[in-house]
Amino acid sequence: MKTRPLDGKVALVTGASRGIGAAIATRLACEGATVAVAARSLDEAAQGNMPGTLRQTAAEIEALSGKAAPYHVDLTSPESRAELVERVAADLGPIDVLVNNAGSSIFGPFTDITEKRLRLITTINYFAPFDLCQRVIPAMRERGGGWILNITSYSGDLRTDPPPDPVYHLNGTAYGSSKAALNRLTEAIASEYYADHIVASALAPVKAVMTEAVKATFAEAATNDPSILEPIEAMAEAALALCTTDRDGLNGRVYKSLTLLEQLARPIRTLTGDALLEV
Repeated sequence: MKTRPLDGKVALVTGASRGIGAAIATRLACEGATVAVAARSLDEAAQGNMPGTLRQTAAEIEALSGKAAPYHVDLTSPESRAELVERVAADLGPIDVLVNNAGSSIFGPFTDITEKRLRLITTINYFAPFDLCQRVIPAMRERGGGWILNITSYSGDLRTDPPPDPVYHLNGTAYGSSKAALNRLTEAIASEYYADHIVASALAPVKAVMTEAVKATFAEAATNDPSILEPIEAMAEAALALCTTDRDGLNGRVYKSLTLLEQLARPIRTLTGDALLEV
């Protein structure tokens, strides 16, 4: 039987009830990982009645002969985050791959962002990944390595060329700031744990990915101009590349999905990995 790059590995993917998280979880599972899929929506949609639940994601992975288990988590709760890591380790084994995909993408004018919303954005986008990283790294060090992948956004990029772009960060000050902090966290972890063979990277899409959330916001624009979209499989393929590299390969940087795949001369494959994606 052909050896797959993640055979025998345990992966934890947050925000995996739908969209990018579900796609990454599927791709990792089809390359051999046993995947813990985690989010709020275990049996019922938890946000705006968008389709997709953890049990559905796990069932779809298992239908492809992959291994997956669903875990409910409230990422705003330190207790729930701690319980998640403990349960996954007890049920499936120590976590080799952590994908922090869950995010809060609340946008609005800077002066309209309330403290409550700011706390939610920063908790989900920064403090939760920070906490989960702290919880999985000790066991990764004991086993001689691991992979951390933080899903970020171009909104977290820092533009240094004057003058300021009046559109670039429009209504995304809080969201972009949280992603910028996540990017900095990623680089710091990669540096601090380089000697322990723990690879930490961040990944952002180049274009909009047509998830349920994007459909609700940009469906009309995407229909009129499909060039603003990239396939969800591109994020999954780039994530696989970042979660199977060594410490001297792709490590410690913020990567862009399509750009990375082009640099690697790596084609976009279907989520099962058994065929090239037709685009």
